[in-house]
Amino acid sequence: MGNLNKNVCNCRKVTFERIEDSIKNGANSFEEVVEETKATKGCGRCKSYVEDIVKSKLNR
Repeated sequence: MGNLNKNVCNCRKVTFERIEDSIKNGANSFEEVVEETKATKGCGRCKSYVEDIVKSKLNR
């Protein structure tokens, strides 16, 4: 994934690493990651990317 500090969600300044940390800290679904990080809550263009990351990390 390259740079872990690169923004996945530019509107909310959420990084790949922040999404990973959310999952490591107990988020078990896309919805829980969004609730914790606020990713996708701006314009929403990153939604499919965030969903893909969460699925990959949760092996779903």
